[in-house]
Amino acid sequence: MKNQGFDIVVAGKLALPDGRLVDGELGIKEGRIVAITDRDALAGSERIDAGGGLVLPGVVDAHVHTRSEPAEGLTRATTAAAAGGVTTIVDMPYDDPTPITNVGAFIQKTAAVDREAITDVALWATIAKTGGLDEIEELVSAGACGFKVSTFETHPVRFPSIPDGELYLAMQRIHAAGALIAFHAENDDIVRRLGARLVADGRTDASAHAEGRPPVTETEAVGRALELALATGARTHIVHATLQRSFTLVERARGDGADVTAETCLHYLLMDEGEMGRQGARVKINPPLRPASELEALWRLLAGGSIAYVTTDHVGWTRDRKEGLSIFDAKSGVPALELFLPLMFHEAVVKRGFSVGRLTQLLCENPARRLGLWPQKGGLALGADADLVILDPERTWRVDEAALHTPAGWSPYHEREVRSSVETVLLRGRRVFERGEVVGVPGGGRWVRPRSEKSPVAA
Repeated sequence: MKNQGFDIVVAGKLALPDGRLVDGELGIKEGRIVAITDRDALAGSERIDAGGGLVLPGVVDAHVHTRSEPAEGLTRATTAAAAGGVTTIVDMPYDDPTPITNVGAFIQKTAAVDREAITDVALWATIAKTGGLDEIEELVSAGACGFKVSTFETHPVRFPSIPDGELYLAMQRIHAAGALIAFHAENDDIVRRLGARLVADGRTDASAHAEGRPPVTETEAVGRALELALATGARTHIVHATLQRSFTLVERARGDGADVTAETCLHYLLMDEGEMGRQGARVKINPPLRPASELEALWRLLAGGSIAYVTTDHVGWTRDRKEGLSIFDAKSGVPALELFLPLMFHEAVVKRGFSVGRLTQLLCENPARRLGLWPQKGGLALGADADLVILDPERTWRVDEAALHTPAGWSPYHEREVRSSVETVLLRGRRVFERGEVVGVPGGGRWVRPRSEKSPVAA
């Protein structure tokens, strides 16, 4: 006799947290996974059969900028997320015009999430350039997943470079509060001096961007962040690392006893610096795209476990912010939420032979663990939120930027062929995407508070 009383039963090839891919069923009740069994063991009010499809945990994208581009915002960004199987984003604090540096602004943003989001959203906070240290403990208590800081100054208020002395004092307090600090690691002075020289030489072409940000601008800043981590004990994370040496430095610091991790991004795994010649400012990103040899090194590091997880660093800049401008005036960053899972599945599983289990570690479990969202998010586990993606691993299609849900209206991956397709997405047991359409509504998503006790990242 079948077990009764579930709201929804989902059947298919389940990607479980231990890396196993099993033919089974999930029983969902009140938005959570309450049963994991063999096939044909459960009955419920509704049944979804994935057939030959995969049932994956919803993706957790730990690096998203929804409010850097005012034309995007939470609703539009999470619409794109839902279409791509990203059920939880962790939104960066560099909102335009005012960053999230105090508890009042943080609470206002949590309320906006509950009104506007289609998927679930957790939140980063940041600190002011100076004078903001007393906000740290209150922001941790309010539910920030961590503090994002930068050693490169994009804007003196919205996205400042934090002075070293302020960083040191902040990291002492962040460590005492048990929180995480994440670094955008680039050497501001070298970048500005090289950029000024290139401009003086009349260089405004796309390749000047990478020339003005050579590898040492990243690795020096990574090394500085790691030394501060060792000195203060603060749990530290390096965002959007692009170079093998950056990950080597992280591994050495871990060997010295630092609690440090690093991520890379989708674009560094799929595009090398040659794309600057082909696409120009559309693929301007900080740090820049690197040579093909570094791209291949990142894939080896992913296979070997040296990279904690992968993110998008999504920002939905409209075309006028990217095209027809000097490379030094164009905005940095690309939209990617909607394509994150299909492109990573295609490149990692289809082309490079990664297991489905390894992919879900990199996109779901590990970011959830590092940011304190596990086990609520990131895995098909008993008691977890029923955030699920049904993925067709065989369907082949071609990216058409005009057909995407992202409001940016363009994609650096336009015309790429992809094998794998997001078919259905559930958020806490409710459909938010089905048959090519986003069916979730603003207010259906929730702000997610991290657990106070953080889980380690799986190797």
